[in-house]
Amino acid sequence: MKKTSDQPLNSTPASSSIVCNGKWRITSWSDKAKTQFGYKKKDATGKLITDFILTPFADLESRPTLEELIFASKQHNSNNVKFHGIATHEDLSTFPVELIAMETAVKDSYVIHISDLVNRNHIADNTYKKHVQLQVINDILKISLQPYLLKEELEQILDYLLSLPQLNLLPKASIFLIEQDPTLLILKAHRGFSRSHEDTCAAVKLKNCICGLAASSGKLQFIDSITKQHHITPAKISPHGHYSVPIKKDNKVTGVMCFYVTEGEKFCQDTADLLTAVAEILAAIIENQKMDLQLINLVNSLRVSILNLREEKKYSESIIQGLDHGLIVADLEGNIQKSNNVAKSILQPFENSIDGKKLHDLIGEDAAKKMISHKPRNPFEPAKNEIILSTDTEAELTLNFSTVPREDSRGKKVGIIISLTDISEIKYARKEMEKMNRLSTVAEIASAVAHEVRNPLAGIKIMAQSIEEDSSSTDVQHECATRITRQVDRLNQLLTEFFSYARPVIPRKKISSLTEILSETKPLIHNKLGQNKITLEETYPETLTPIIADPNQVQQVFLNLILNAIDAIKQHGTIKIIAEELSKRKLTAIKKNHPGLLSGSKYLKVTFSDNGSGMKPETADKVFEPFFTTKTTGSGLGMSIVYRTLKENDATISLESIEGKGTTYIMYFVTI
Repeated sequence: MKKTSDQPLNSTPASSSIVCNGKWRITSWSDKAKTQFGYKKKDATGKLITDFILTPFADLESRPTLEELIFASKQHNSNNVKFHGIATHEDLSTFPVELIAMETAVKDSYVIHISDLVNRNHIADNTYKKHVQLQVINDILKISLQPYLLKEELEQILDYLLSLPQLNLLPKASIFLIEQDPTLLILKAHRGFSRSHEDTCAAVKLKNCICGLAASSGKLQFIDSITKQHHITPAKISPHGHYSVPIKKDNKVTGVMCFYVTEGEKFCQDTADLLTAVAEILAAIIENQKMDLQLINLVNSLRVSILNLREEKKYSESIIQGLDHGLIVADLEGNIQKSNNVAKSILQPFENSIDGKKLHDLIGEDAAKKMISHKPRNPFEPAKNEIILSTDTEAELTLNFSTVPREDSRGKKVGIIISLTDISEIKYARKEMEKMNRLSTVAEIASAVAHEVRNPLAGIKIMAQSIEEDSSSTDVQHECATRITRQVDRLNQLLTEFFSYARPVIPRKKISSLTEILSETKPLIHNKLGQNKITLEETYPETLTPIIADPNQVQQVFLNLILNAIDAIKQHGTIKIIAEELSKRKLTAIKKNHPGLLSGSKYLKVTFSDNGSGMKPETADKVFEPFFTTKTTGSGLGMSIVYRTLKENDATISLESIEGKGTTYIMYFVTI
């Protein structure tokens, strides 16, 4: 059997043992030795081992004997001697061997183990090749981890491969990739190309030229010179050969590597194996790069989408925040998910921050239920309704609201959208405007009537007095004239009140003490309070800010209110007068129900309460209207004059009355 360096593993025994005497003559020849060398036992026995091993024993005269070598090994505490040589096979072929000579127990007898190095070299060679491949792949993977774009990464890999001396490549190489068009190879990276070369090879059709053939066949192509297979040949290109290696992923060709070699160079399997291994790892790198690029594009697309959504959200929020009415988004249980600033401002008396709160915790169970469950008659139009809420500042909020359902993308109702408008001021202003219109109309009529009636009354009184003077005191005419004069005086008094209402005296406003005004008022009603057994209770802070008003007119207002309270109580009751200064928060809430209060001014709140008979709601609504009274006597102008007087002094008055429990008049005076 002829042995060569390409002999497969285990085709021959790895080693054999031969026994020699002290003269190196073979005394024992094993079957393994027969197989290893090709000689039979009878042909080998008695011959010198140097007949089969060419070196190192070819020139025995100039070399140490085996005994000397063994002796030298013993001096170094070694029991054996190792040699390397070239063995001769019966068919005259040679193969490398390793010999280990060991002294036996028999005197002048030695065992020589002969190992065939062909298999060892083959294993070592394969190991080295794999080591080189792994090192190259490892270096390429390191390059792939760098933050390069695909083109830069491929160029770095080409530079690295061209620098490897074992590949023996010319400094020219290129990488083509199949991109959108599956029939074209696109030049993606190159080294050593001229501009003409780059333009010529920019796009190569599959099956065209060496690169196209490698791509279409999926197999490595090698040529040692420019042949007819070069369908594309750039001008002025030097003679050369090619390794064109397909880049494949899962048996699908995604590109081609092309490396130039010197013309006439023979095909090298080691080079081909290494480039094929590189192509495999390069396919994975390119695939990962494409996936990374797709991921980056996806991330960028998502980023753009997120930015668009943010812009859309900001745009929507800007519109929502720009609305002049409140907007609340809540779920079906009434949990507030979102609200605009106007809604927060409207509900601020109940909670500073309303987002995340339950609607019924803010405005009460009944009001929240009314908002959430209210259904529009027409599904295309929002429902509208009003609710009245009481705040902890004793003010009332009248809210107009409309609701529309909030649906998800599948049309399922997931919540409601509530639009809120605070109409407290509008309702109060409308009510006050109606009242002022009525009062103004009555005042004009009263003024005209009073003016027209006063002159005839003066004439009647003069004639009645003339008749009275011309008749005796016992005459009937005298009695009639006297009665006419008294009735004329009553009419004149009524007309005076008309004029007081129609043309009130311009107030002389000045800084005045409320406590002093009340102190001057109390003596005027002291006796009447005592006669009716009514108690007057006063509650003031130790220091009370002065008001700005006409003290005489304010005193007349207080006197009128106390007399009305006495009439309502009749006997055994209590009148309470309370004065307090208002905080900014309370004043803000109160202004919603009293828009007539001046902006930027400070106010003092004064209440007159009694535990008298009280009024029905319809009666309370008409108290300040002229000529309205529930008494059997009087003109019904007293409270309308009070109302108008306070208006002239930049003050306001309102009342709260419960039939059978009493009445409270609430006034607000401007302070310094």
